[in-house]
Amino acid sequence: MAYVWYVGYGSNIHEQRFLCYIKGGTPRFGKTHYNGCTDKTLPPENKAMIINYPLYFALPDKNTKTYNWGTGGVAFVGPKEDRRVKTLCRMWKITQNQYNEVKTQEGKWYGKEILLGNQGGIPIYTITNDTILTNISKPSDAYIKTIAHGLKETYSFTDKKVVRYLIAKRGIKDSIRKDNLLRIVTSP
Repeated sequence: MAYVWYVGYGSNIHEQRFLCYIKGGTPRFGKTHYNGCTDKTLPPENKAMIINYPLYFALPDKNTKTYNWGTGGVAFVGPKEDRRVKTLCRMWKITQNQYNEVKTQEGKWYGKEILLGNQGGIPIYTITNDTILTNISKPSDAYIKTIAHGLKETYSFTDKKVVRYLIAKRGIKDSIRKDNLLRIVTSP
């Protein structure tokens, strides 16, 4: 069986949310029901990974919302490596067919595939937009909470560490005060 390491960032570091792409379902804080992959076998492994591509929140063109998260931007990484930045991710070991179906479920906004290397002969990929988007947009509370849960699961972050990490990202740093971000992160 051919495997791929798929590197998720943003909401895809949260297990329950990512597994909606594999087995189907609705993300805890989202609105869209996903059918999942044809092969609903869960990833046999997942682990933390840090990449040197800048994380930011935006929407293509003049979009203001997504079906799943409502009004606000979603996560992208810049398409070019930048050794000065660190984006916290989670990589999921999935089959090549599951990876192809995950890309389809992500949609056309995530059309650029980036090969990040390989581990044990298994290629490591992430996906993003072809260009750095200029429609920088504050993410919704639901989206932020999903990312916060993922950071806590993957990196054992406290609420304050989540805030410290997110407050520096474009789309959040100039649009959400630190105390409001902490309130969103700690809300149920």
